[in-house]
Amino acid sequence: MARFTIPDGWTVQAFQFALDCTAEQEACLRRQFGGRRYARNWAVRVLKAGISRHRATGEQTEAPSLAGLRKRWNQVKDTECVDAETGEVWCPQISKEAFGDGIKAAVDAYWNWQSSRAGTRRGRRAGFPRFAKKGRDRDRVTFTTGAIRAEPDRRHVTLPRIGTVRVHENTRRLQRLISRCRARILAATVSRRGTRLVAAFRVLVQRPIQPRVAMPGSRVGVDVGMRVLATVANLDGQVVERVPNPRPLETALRQVRHLSRERSRRTRDSGRYRQTQRKITRLQRRVANIRGHHIHALTTRLAKTHGEIVAEGLDAAGMLRQKGLTGARARRRGLSDSALGETRRQLAYKTAWYGSNLVVADRWYPSSKTCHACGHVQEIGWDEHWTCTGCGTSHQRDDNAAINLARYEEPHPGDSALGPVRATVKRGADRKTRPIRAGGNETRKGNSRQAGKQPRDGVLMGGSP
Repeated sequence: MARFTIPDGWTVQAFQFALDCTAEQEACLRRQFGGRRYARNWAVRVLKAGISRHRATGEQTEAPSLAGLRKRWNQVKDTECVDAETGEVWCPQISKEAFGDGIKAAVDAYWNWQSSRAGTRRGRRAGFPRFAKKGRDRDRVTFTTGAIRAEPDRRHVTLPRIGTVRVHENTRRLQRLISRCRARILAATVSRRGTRLVAAFRVLVQRPIQPRVAMPGSRVGVDVGMRVLATVANLDGQVVERVPNPRPLETALRQVRHLSRERSRRTRDSGRYRQTQRKITRLQRRVANIRGHHIHALTTRLAKTHGEIVAEGLDAAGMLRQKGLTGARARRRGLSDSALGETRRQLAYKTAWYGSNLVVADRWYPSSKTCHACGHVQEIGWDEHWTCTGCGTSHQRDDNAAINLARYEEPHPGDSALGPVRATVKRGADRKTRPIRAGGNETRKGNSRQAGKQPRDGVLMGGSP
């Protein structure tokens, strides 16, 4: 399938609207969610059977693809989609887009697993795709064809199979762009977010880059953290802004614990159990909305104000996996409440919208423990205030990091990415280990350390000849 090319002056943007479905529409959406999950599980079974057949007989099969599996699905869906009790074929009630979306998810997961085994995929190692289970797999479905539009009354949207649905928000922003031929809807994804159903429209929007930066010559460093949401400093060593951290989860933590205890006293899957679960879901959604609002306000203000912004290349997922330290659990909760990686993600596309520039500092750049006065590097742990042993200057951790980020210089081609500060580093999340031997066991058991060892001179390392 050909890759979609975005024309110059255009960008892909998402517009989200909460749906106010009727009982019939919500039941129809549940069928689409189940059809997608069923097709994905069928594709995973086919992939596992192909691997088992290759190991048993050595039969070579074609590489899994979305087109190939969809063709096979169309040939067998009348026999696969049969109700065991009534014998009724239920596939006509499901959109072909739901089946195709589930198969695509299985194929993408398969190739993520393959590229991870080959060592060409960044991040944590991906396992073989698992079966999706109702209640655990997030309910979602994507439509790329059919009737997908925002109605002129700006209060309704139309989706395939679902029909015209009322939305909670006004759709005037999207409707204005479409009416002026400045936007085109590419796809719509309906998903369940707690107790609500949300439709996210993927839209191709004409958005030529028009520099609207208030201070185009300004260069600032942005340090994100738990104490404050962000500390902004300039090249002169002055702290321009300290954005307070709302800490929505910490504020609501007492109420979350109270509702969790209340739920634990209910009979599972009873009416009161589900009622308490809905209260917890609404509270968690409110926490996420507060956090998202503050981060969006911060990133939009930075992208519209400063010409160049330097942000940290933090390994936020790795920081959340730290264990064994005193207070590690509370620290992980605080890191999650601050959403450290979200600021950089939003700056990446907002700077392109408003004509500013984003520079991402190297992950191993020691911004917090480097003295901005003399350049001395020392270990400071988690201390908020520290004194440089080289020049005796006292520092506040976040302010010092923001100043160092503002003065960060990108390494030239051929130079070390870390510069003279740190020549040798330990292996981390972006320093992948050697790829494992092809043909290992694809099951969870096969992801053991023994299965990934490489042979040396005809002998398996760590085993017998």
